[in-house]
Amino acid sequence: MTNHSLLKLAWQQTLAANRLPIWRALLLALTVAISIATLLAVLGDRLEQSLGRQTAELLGADMTLRGGRPIDPAIAESARSLGLETSGVTQFPTMIEAGENLLLISLRVVEAPYPLRGKIVTQPPLERIPEPGTLWAEPAALERLNLKIGDQIELGYATFTVAAQLNSTPDRGNGFSTFSPQVIINQQDLEATQLLGVGSRARYRQLFAGDPAALKQLEAQIRASMASDERLITLDNSNNNINSSALNNASRYLRLGALLTLLISALTIALSLRRYTLNSRDRAAVLLSLGMTARQLQVLFLLQLLLAWVACALVGTGLALLLEQFALFMLGDLLPQPVPLAQPVFYGLGAALGLVSLITLGLPPMVAMSQVSVMHLFRRTAAPTTLGGRVLQLVAGVLLTGLLMLYLDDLQLTLILIASLLFTAWLLGKFGAWLLRVCAFALAGKHTLVRLLRLRLQQQQRWHRMQIPVISLLLALMAISLWARSDLMDRWQNQLPEDAPNHFLINIQPHERDGVDQVLGKYQLNSNLYPMIRGRIVALNGEPVANAFTPEQRQHNALNRELNLSWTSEMPGHNRLVEGSWSSQADGNTAHISVEQEFANTLGLKLGDTLSFTVGSIPVDGVITSVRAVQWESFQPNFYVIFTPGALDNMPMSYITSFHANGEQRKVSAALLQQFPTITLIDIEQLLAQARSLIGKLSDTSGMVMLLTLLAGLILVFTTLSQELDQRRYENALLHTLGATPQQCRQLDLLEFALLGLVCGGLAAALGEIALWFIHQRLVLIEPVLHPSNWILLPLTATALFTLTGLLARRRVDESNSYRLLRTLS
Repeated sequence: MTNHSLLKLAWQQTLAANRLPIWRALLLALTVAISIATLLAVLGDRLEQSLGRQTAELLGADMTLRGGRPIDPAIAESARSLGLETSGVTQFPTMIEAGENLLLISLRVVEAPYPLRGKIVTQPPLERIPEPGTLWAEPAALERLNLKIGDQIELGYATFTVAAQLNSTPDRGNGFSTFSPQVIINQQDLEATQLLGVGSRARYRQLFAGDPAALKQLEAQIRASMASDERLITLDNSNNNINSSALNNASRYLRLGALLTLLISALTIALSLRRYTLNSRDRAAVLLSLGMTARQLQVLFLLQLLLAWVACALVGTGLALLLEQFALFMLGDLLPQPVPLAQPVFYGLGAALGLVSLITLGLPPMVAMSQVSVMHLFRRTAAPTTLGGRVLQLVAGVLLTGLLMLYLDDLQLTLILIASLLFTAWLLGKFGAWLLRVCAFALAGKHTLVRLLRLRLQQQQRWHRMQIPVISLLLALMAISLWARSDLMDRWQNQLPEDAPNHFLINIQPHERDGVDQVLGKYQLNSNLYPMIRGRIVALNGEPVANAFTPEQRQHNALNRELNLSWTSEMPGHNRLVEGSWSSQADGNTAHISVEQEFANTLGLKLGDTLSFTVGSIPVDGVITSVRAVQWESFQPNFYVIFTPGALDNMPMSYITSFHANGEQRKVSAALLQQFPTITLIDIEQLLAQARSLIGKLSDTSGMVMLLTLLAGLILVFTTLSQELDQRRYENALLHTLGATPQQCRQLDLLEFALLGLVCGGLAAALGEIALWFIHQRLVLIEPVLHPSNWILLPLTATALFTLTGLLARRRVDESNSYRLLRTLS
């Protein structure tokens, strides 16, 4: 037979197979798998590029070196020698004077070219940086000082002209002081102001932008000689984007959804191919009897798979691109426009993944089918299992393992997952079959068909041990997709409740505390003022930082900067004690401290350890007596380290607080700034609104992925149960010839399926809870929760689903086709 004849026959068989439900289920599962894989690959790459661009615009550069001392000029020279752009920035808090008005500002001193990424927007529009002798100021500074464009202002020992209103700018810097109204001046004017001197709290930045390869080379050079108080910020480790936490969680959920969908689709493809090849054994035997070789038969069915793949790849990729446009439309106002195109390879990734899955899952049963004997037409013998078939099955298993590792990016985790799935399947098969018999025994005497049902369950033990794990795992995967999204949405919503604090007050001096309390009370605002002082970790249990911590631990930001320290006799209400006991007072001269959980885990801190700090030049020690869980996204004042009262007395300190103000309460801002001009008021209402908008849009996007996962699961449920109903037709035909009515046969099938749904739903609920604990801890990174209502809803839903599938997929058995079926079986 020529290749042309094989291709023509494959085309004819493909058209004929489209009338079979089992083949249509295969095509639908393959289309969904290609669609979800393409969607996640393309959308993920475009989002990553967009967020990278957004982060660069926020940083004002592709990479930034920060420090508390002037940056070594040799670093800028190295950057220029590599063909990179670079610019230096100095920023510090200072007082600005306009007549009798004083205001605490954050002064940013820049040099050209600046910024390296993003754009400064001013009114009137001006380019580049302020000219010498002029400054640009944010609206908050102009309003509070009653200034307008063209006015004169005193800054240190120099006089400046207000040249523009600063509407938006990248590179705001880091730390609470940068939330003060910002003013930008030219580097050439800094010396005339005489603001920098001994004890000034200036922060220095060197910005870099250019070719990624050159940036990597420069990064390696900088890290090799970076000072202890310096920190290198790249697009990969920047936390400047307030939405980064939610986006990272969403990314993990989308990856989880893709993984679940691919697993479900792979199960559907495997079961559909197995069933299709079993149904095609007669055709294979006939073709072999007509002279076709086993190799030609394998090529014939391989061509049929390739034709199916081409159709599914076109439809699946097209659907993925439509869904991608929908997702980008939902997230459009949160991403810099235009959104970069994905790399070309990602547009074909889903189709390639579908081809690999189809071939690896399809070859083993098709090779077995090509070994069928012509005598199968007469004896109905099973195809022999050959060494080549077993090798192909092993290869398929290895490739699927590689697919899992691609998504989990962890070989050990992948092997643990596969071993867990195999053990779970064995355990579910044993326990599920036993549970079915127990439930049937409990129904004894309550229905006339229960005795017959028990006989069927006894006869079908082997099938139940194979199918119960598949169906239970499938229901668990569907439940995990739904529950994980629900838990993630609850976490996001709880992070930003309607009464989340939308104002911060910092730099409150001790003599201003009572007055601030009175103003807040006048506007009926509940707020706690926390004392704050800055200190640096210098030792652990008497060992210097360089010796006490590993090189990886020394990269933690807490060891490379001053920390905000606080003290209180009672644990803050928005913290949770996870280890040790809260200490409200020192033990003699030994101060007790409470540390944040993630901070303690990363640095390997334990109860009883002694941390040493320097506050200015004063040494302070504290013994760890408790570990706290802190929700950093709560918009409440939070601290890595909290001391017992008295340990930090007589040291320079200030207070910090946050509160929620709406309506008439928002007038408190003007009252506070008028009475206390040196405090810093930070209004984050706009940031909260943006975060809430992001949550809503991520909900819609994750819901789209969840629907695809549920669709793939429903296809597999219908495929599995309809296959089993086909087998039950022969049993029902025999029962019908022995006197059972069609109604009784239907009732028996539905009773078995309802019981199967109840058992599989219960097992899936238990399995889903266990799996979700692992997913919350390792993938989505949120606090695990129980879902007691789902222990009732999932079994009931599974029972209803199985019963409905039985009603829709079951074929009527009457007297005429009963004899025909039995003749076919004989």
